[in-house]
Amino acid sequence: MNRLQVFLGAAAGMLVILTTLFVLSMTPNDARHQKTLEALRAIDTSNASLQRDVLQARSSILHNYDPLVRSLAVMQRSSHTLDEAVGGEDAQLARIAVDLDIALDRAGELIERFKSKNSVMQNSQIIFGDTLELVKRGLPSRNGEAHMRLTGVAGTVSRFTREPSPENQRRLNLALNRLQFPFLPEFGGHLARTLIIHGRVLANTFPIVDAIAADLQRVPTAVLVQRYQARYLALHAEALDRAAVFRVVLYGIALILCAYVAYLFVRLQQNAATLRDRLALEAAIATVSTRLIDMDLDHLCQEMEAGLAILGRSAGLDEVRVFPREEVPAGALCPAGQPGPDDGAASVFRLAEHWDGSRACHGGIEVAKVSALPIGGQRNRLERLGYRSWLALPLQNAERNFGYLSFATLSRERRWPADEVALLRTAAEIFTNALQRAHGDRQRALLEARLAESQRLESLGTLAGGIAHEYNNILGAILGYGELALSELDADGTPHRQVQQIVRAGMRAQSITDQILAFSRRRDNRYRPMRTVPAVSEALELVRASLPGTITIQTRFADGEGVILGDPAELQQVVMNLCANAAHAMDREGVVELAVDEVAVARDRELSHGRLKPGRYVRLAVRDRGHGMSAETLNRLFEPFFTTKSVGEGTGLGLSAVHGIVTAHKGTLDVSSEIGKGSSIEAYFPRSDLLPIEEEDAAALDRDIPRGNGETILVVDADRQRRTLLEEMLAHLGYEAVGFGQTQTALDAVARNNDRFDLALLDEAVIDPGLQHAWSGPSGPLARLPVLVIAERGSGDGRREWSHTFRMRLEKPLRMEALAMALSHEIQRDSTGENPPLQLAARRP
Repeated sequence: MNRLQVFLGAAAGMLVILTTLFVLSMTPNDARHQKTLEALRAIDTSNASLQRDVLQARSSILHNYDPLVRSLAVMQRSSHTLDEAVGGEDAQLARIAVDLDIALDRAGELIERFKSKNSVMQNSQIIFGDTLELVKRGLPSRNGEAHMRLTGVAGTVSRFTREPSPENQRRLNLALNRLQFPFLPEFGGHLARTLIIHGRVLANTFPIVDAIAADLQRVPTAVLVQRYQARYLALHAEALDRAAVFRVVLYGIALILCAYVAYLFVRLQQNAATLRDRLALEAAIATVSTRLIDMDLDHLCQEMEAGLAILGRSAGLDEVRVFPREEVPAGALCPAGQPGPDDGAASVFRLAEHWDGSRACHGGIEVAKVSALPIGGQRNRLERLGYRSWLALPLQNAERNFGYLSFATLSRERRWPADEVALLRTAAEIFTNALQRAHGDRQRALLEARLAESQRLESLGTLAGGIAHEYNNILGAILGYGELALSELDADGTPHRQVQQIVRAGMRAQSITDQILAFSRRRDNRYRPMRTVPAVSEALELVRASLPGTITIQTRFADGEGVILGDPAELQQVVMNLCANAAHAMDREGVVELAVDEVAVARDRELSHGRLKPGRYVRLAVRDRGHGMSAETLNRLFEPFFTTKSVGEGTGLGLSAVHGIVTAHKGTLDVSSEIGKGSSIEAYFPRSDLLPIEEEDAAALDRDIPRGNGETILVVDADRQRRTLLEEMLAHLGYEAVGFGQTQTALDAVARNNDRFDLALLDEAVIDPGLQHAWSGPSGPLARLPVLVIAERGSGDGRREWSHTFRMRLEKPLRMEALAMALSHEIQRDSTGENPPLQLAARRP
């Protein structure tokens, strides 16, 4: 049931009550009351007239019966008037009315009998008197007896008419009998008979008429009228009293309704004021929304402060503030140098975030009276802020939570009506959208900058990788011919030592190409589950040996396996480069802090050089207290050949190699630095749940280089210089080398003499679909011949199209020792059918 139905029901009920009270408060109808009283008076008066007229008619004073009829008719009409006026309102009054109607009907019957009997009596009396006079005149004066009898009859009749008692009736009858007995001749005529007959009629009729008159006198019309009048007047008085009571009640209800109307008027005024305040607040929210929609993100904080001030004035609040999350500082949303509206509010945010009291359905906190809170830390903190009432609404959307929008009063306490809270929640959504847009724009700008940096590093990596491959070709010739020269020179002679230095310089140059390839991520992944701490500890031993004594390394290794999918050598290279960079930043004097621990990331986290997705990570952190880095240096930190060291002190490849290694490990780097306070570089490696495989002993056993027994090796390389070098190296190792510059020529040679060659040594550049088909499968024409492929370092992932055809590859620049081991391994496997262990750099793709 809605409110409208309730209101209509209440209004209908109140209308019924008021109507009932109004009806009950009305006095009886005055006209009807007067009509009733007049009817009662008419009945009473007519009854008295009827009694009088009956007596007059009996006494022969009334000569006709019209007054009797009129009086009876008036009483009957008045009785009908009573029935119509009063009706059946009261049972007792109705019974009296019925009795009155019965009495009037009885009176009517008696009147009719009286009229007939009295007429007979009056007629007989007249005839008797006239006849008596005639008889008297007809009697002679001498007949005294007859006169005496007539006189006796006349006297007896006179007494009887005055008092018609039975005794007088008996005497009248005796007197009449004496007129007949004893017989007198004078009374023998018809007059005497007439006189006797009418005398006897009088003797018989007069008591009846008197009885009828007595019965009329006994009809209780007057008594019934009095009883009716008494009951009616009592009922009328009760009705008047009842009407007075209900008038008082109605007056009281009217007063209550007047008071309620006054209350409604006051409430209407208050609601109107509240509505005006709500309209002002809505207008303020619309103004804030307009200002924040088209805002310049560089002025976000100023617009937010202005919007908060507008809300505070419109809502009549003493303080309106934004309390941000600790991980969403104002500096992340506001330009540098502009203080946010939420500085120093982390403790208040924690108060709202960890509120242990009741929360509203919208997730906010409503406190009408701070003084009513339980005594404790929360109440004390709010009282220290000076809050009397407090409302905190979350600034959150489906993606993130920015903090809380706080409203407080300092001078008074106030309630938080639901409609006002709904409007303030709208304001909170507006601020949330503004913060989300600002955060998204800044994240987009940051990602765009990172994308540009990544593209720039990728371009540099591509360039560096290309240079490294060309450099490897040169190093291959230097190292190959150097090793051939060493084998021909006297070990104790000066030329041997000089060539040996050339080979060593070439090996150092090879390490530089490895760093370049690491940056460009062009080396094959040889990653296995490994424990991080042992590899880092081993690298620290080398680092401590290379750093001056003025540098102290403090380590902190957290408990746990710290297992990652990685390469111990590459991880050690990361540690050594980071520690060397930290030592340089402190001018080779100070403390380098190195920590390894495990962290769990619950949501996406933006780092300085990438985004960290949710998951578990092993974190390698290196911190120094050196001179720090500028923003420009941070932007170019991982560029190859970029260095802040003096000329001759560094190549600028250390941190670029770190970037390449960490990225190849699917890790992320986070760099923070402040001028004069030092720097921190953290590398996050995805933690592995696989069991770690213990690394083989790093120190390989010394062994002699295996040599051939004149086996024929097919060499296919389009570069004549490399092909010549390979032929000389194979000849030095005891093999017979047959070189070809074109693939088809080599295939034709093998086809002419299929049993001539024991192994094929191919450069990856000459491999094409035709060559693959010749060697693929057991039905291929060259399927019997084992193959070694010489590939660029790091190119294994890019040339997978031949990885299922050829079983082994060698990396450039090719060393004689690796070549000897690989040849011996493949030839021995081909001859015995077994797969002996390979000890050097050759590996399966």
